[in-house]
Amino acid sequence: MADAAAVIRAGGVVAYPVEHFYALACDPWNPAAVARLFAAKGRPEHKPLLLAVTADGLPRVTAGVPAAARALVSAWPAGLTLVVPAAPSLPEAITAGTGTVGVRRIPAGAAPVAEALLNLCGGALPATSANRSGEDATGDPQPVAQLAGVDLLLDAGVLPAGDRSTLVDVTGTPWRLLRAGACPAERVACWGALEGSEGEHVYRNR
Repeated sequence: MADAAAVIRAGGVVAYPVEHFYALACDPWNPAAVARLFAAKGRPEHKPLLLAVTADGLPRVTAGVPAAARALVSAWPAGLTLVVPAAPSLPEAITAGTGTVGVRRIPAGAAPVAEALLNLCGGALPATSANRSGEDATGDPQPVAQLAGVDLLLDAGVLPAGDRSTLVDVTGTPWRLLRAGACPAERVACWGALEGSEGEHVYRNR
């Protein structure tokens, strides 16, 4: 874990396991490192990156959680990614100029490697899936090991299958469901008004 954190601090790209797939991480405040991650993934520059965050890391990446969403953020159900206003300090490559950032919390105990890496790296790391853009995310470390441009792979074996996270934009009201997934929309709606139709959005994880 210390080696992985050192690679990230030096501007490298690390593949690491989250709950159900391998993700790519780098220092989100280092534009050169972010560019290397985009190149490894072949991701178009107009698509922003989702970030995994700890409770302490969330204030570093957001300009403030909207008041209507604070109860939801406090509860933060498993399998939920939220789009919130981005901190001005985040490089434009992370936000793609949207002024927003997608953030997700790793549930305690669900992905101990990811939790440990986040704690070693300031509480915020990209969590885009470790695959070429347009391909499916994978929980198998073998194809991840073949991905060019990755400096280090934290191999936790084959990960358990599971759905991608539900993606909800809470920057306005009503909130917008951008992607259905692991967290039922009905559960999100317990904390506020949720527009029910799933819509296309730039924060697609691929």
